[in-house]
Amino acid sequence: MEHYLQRLSEIYNAIDIAYKKAQLHYAFSCEGCADNCCVTRFHHHTVVEELYLAQGLKMLGAEKIKDIKSRAEDVVHIHKTSADETAMCPLNENTLCLIYEYRSMICRVHGVPYKVYKMDSSIEYGAGCYRFLTEKAEAAEDYIINRTPFYLDIARLEKEVREYLNMPGKYKKTTAEMALNIISCKGFVKGEK
Repeated sequence: MEHYLQRLSEIYNAIDIAYKKAQLHYAFSCEGCADNCCVTRFHHHTVVEELYLAQGLKMLGAEKIKDIKSRAEDVVHIHKTSADETAMCPLNENTLCLIYEYRSMICRVHGVPYKVYKMDSSIEYGAGCYRFLTEKAEAAEDYIINRTPFYLDIARLEKEVREYLNMPGKYKKTTAEMALNIISCKGFVKGEK
């Protein structure tokens, strides 16, 4: 399994490089943003990203894990019982991601303009996050990240991981659901029986 996670790490590294280039191009930063994207209800569609997230969670101590579990339960409850789509990610503490190096793909690519070539030959465009649109909208056509290669690389990797684990079917979870699933696994917290 380790080689799959290493490959995901390499894909993430390529995403981070592309994102940094876009940030430099636009002189764009998330620092101090009042419209925190960590309250956005993102859905993740890959088991391999949950496995990678688990690696990051393993780096944290038992108290942090307990806090994350409690916050994740709260967020899952909010999502199930409220029409409000916003709730702070349970991995965010004092405006910082506790497992930043292990964050999912959408957390890495969100914010700057992008395009994706779809299976039907159409092209999907995204103009950027709220902050980008309010501060840099006039330049949004200058530099557009093509997310397609990253999506394809992760899709191929996901297919291999699913075959290896014999896990057919669809996958769709929020970060809170992934964290709760990971932490709830027997023995995840050290000393747990």
